Amino acid sequence: MAVTTDLATLDVKVGLMRWNLETASGLAADQRPPGDIRNLIRSSDDLPPLPEISRRLLRLRNDPNAGAPMLAEIVELDPLLTTQILRWANSAYYGLREPVSSVRDAIVRTLGYDLALNLALALAALSPLQTPNEGPIARDAVWRHGVKCGELMQALAKKLPAEMRSPPGLIHLVGITQNIGYLLLGHLLPEQFRFVSRLIRANPTLALPEIDRLALGVDHTQLGLWLFEAWEMPPALRAVVRQHHNPSYRGEHENLVCLTCLADSLLADSPWRLGAKPSAMDNQWLLDRLGIGPDACGEALGSVLTDKDAVV
Repeated sequence: MAVTTDLATLDVKVGLMRWNLETASGLAADQRPPGDIRNLIRSSDDLPPLPEISRRLLRLRNDPNAGAPMLAEIVELDPLLTTQILRWANSAYYGLREPVSSVRDAIVRTLGYDLALNLALALAALSPLQTPNEGPIARDAVWRHGVKCGELMQALAKKLPAEMRSPPGLIHLVGITQNIGYLLLGHLLPEQFRFVSRLIRANPTLALPEIDRLALGVDHTQLGLWLFEAWEMPPALRAVVRQHHNPSYRGEHENLVCLTCLADSLLADSPWRLGAKPSAMDNQWLLDRLGIGPDACGEALGSVLTDKDAVV
């Protein structure tokens, strides 16, 4: 039995090495890691279920008759979620003369139903993932990047033709959750998470997926997709979580993916960066696909980065 197990382990390692080499050289037709790694993630006893409050919010999202009272009722079931929504609504970003003190007021007076719903869904989805809060992909770093990315994506979306825009709440949601794969890695495999963190710190010019695959044989976008598949999250979230490092992506949600790629790139020179700066060629490709000029892009970036009191 021991010999059989050793041979099986060797086969796994050889398969992983072959997959890494083929992926790195561009020869892999199907750039997915060997099945045992996928199965490890999907069958893990520690894989957190989608919180019940998230399920209720998803059902609300599909209810055409839902409104602020129903959303406030769900949010108020979770004290932490309530606190975060009120904090967001009362931030200097919205410039209220009088602070709101109830979730319903936060929804009606400040955030609006769509944005409040998607912010609550993002917060609820991230809450069960217990990720180390240290290093370049620490829990707080991923959260701050996601929030700022969502704000920048919304500012950039205003520069797009109306037919290319996604709902503001959805934009914030995908911005916040795009790197949830790192949070899942830290939750399930904290030692591997710390190893990846050290590699990222030591290789600031390498793209994050390249470092992930070198260290693990799988990158954070795939981890995020597997989690969102297990949670049965909406297709737009699945597309962005998997493709947000792929400026050439074509598909139903390509405008949202390109917007995420562009925002990530623009934040690469800011305190909210996460990973290496993409190439100038990729940036121009994204600008061309979205139809955004450099001046409009600079205006959007300036409007977000100069607001020091915005929630980050």
